[in-house]
Amino acid sequence: MHKLIFTSFLFLTLFSCEPKVNHVAKVKVLHMTEESIYDKKLVYDVIFDSEEYGIDSVKNKSRALFLEGIDHYKNKKNTRKAIDLFKESILVFPDAKTYYELGNALLDFNRIDLASEAIQAYEVADHLNFQPKFNIFYKEACANNMLYHDAPSEKKSDYLYETLSSLRQAFYHGFMDTVQLKNDVRIQSITSNPEYKSILLNARLEREKGSPNALFDLFKNAFPITQSKTFEIDKANVEMTSYDQSISYDFAPFIPEMENTGFGREVTHDYFYVAKVAETPSYTALVYRSMSFYGEDMQPVRATLVTFNTQGEIIAKKIIACQCSAEKVKEAKIENNMITIHDYKRRWEQPIGTIDLEKNKIVGYDLQATVKYKIEDNGNITDEDVPANYKDSTVASK
Repeated sequence: MHKLIFTSFLFLTLFSCEPKVNHVAKVKVLHMTEESIYDKKLVYDVIFDSEEYGIDSVKNKSRALFLEGIDHYKNKKNTRKAIDLFKESILVFPDAKTYYELGNALLDFNRIDLASEAIQAYEVADHLNFQPKFNIFYKEACANNMLYHDAPSEKKSDYLYETLSSLRQAFYHGFMDTVQLKNDVRIQSITSNPEYKSILLNARLEREKGSPNALFDLFKNAFPITQSKTFEIDKANVEMTSYDQSISYDFAPFIPEMENTGFGREVTHDYFYVAKVAETPSYTALVYRSMSFYGEDMQPVRATLVTFNTQGEIIAKKIIACQCSAEKVKEAKIENNMITIHDYKRRWEQPIGTIDLEKNKIVGYDLQATVKYKIEDNGNITDEDVPANYKDSTVASK
């Protein structure tokens, strides 16, 4: 009996004295492949992984490829090259707007085989909550109608059903341009179908009950609503990487500089939703960020506050925060209708230019100026407390 007790004691002692090993689970981050590019579940999982592991550099590389693709698509009219770049961008990191523009480029070829692939791209864009949704459904209707005309007789009813179903969804989500539809060779034949007249009638009835400014309503409602009376962009977070939902070019009427930079000789910027900070009977105040993808280190990032009237027309706009350069940053706080902006100069551990910025370290911020503006009841943005000698960082860095 004593021997058994001693043996048990020895075993427990030896086991308890073993050094503890901390096992760290290495989770492999998911990646897209050419074969899985339209796998909606995988796309969602890849995006979820990015939130867990914060792979901002990968997202930036993806956006740079996307903008290069847009340049080839919109400016250089090289649709084949644009498709390759859109797919390359998705393989680096998937994004709703990239899938939508990929679908557009595929559809522009007016080829039956590519029309089917375009529908797959639109379905992923919809899965990722691309806005405005009505354009997804309209383009899907165009693609399905093209497939309908080329389909064998036994398949025609299926494609006709899909065409009408997509078109119904397009009108339901805000599509209104019947003139465009009648002139679009990809879809105009559907206007002779009796079901089209029913869809059109229902859409008109809904429009009479709703807002005449459907596109602006879709635009402003896509912005996250601030949960408190105070909205802040801190000097240490001026890159605003958490705001990564890209704004569609369909909303360019509300962001004029989007077309200036998006469809000029060089495509260097992308635009992202930040917040809806106010909505009154007279105006809506929105904040979006723009980011330059020209170069690799410390890309300029700007947060712009814009006020719109009820028709979606711009009343006033002001850059309220920015990573203006590696040295200059601007933070902002909007509280009720007051805007307080602080301009800072970053202090780096090593002088800028002596070592790579990624190896350098920010050690402090020196306040350069404090300014205040006010959003008036009519939506205008006026000076409240602006020093006479104030030098705006955004102006100085242009």
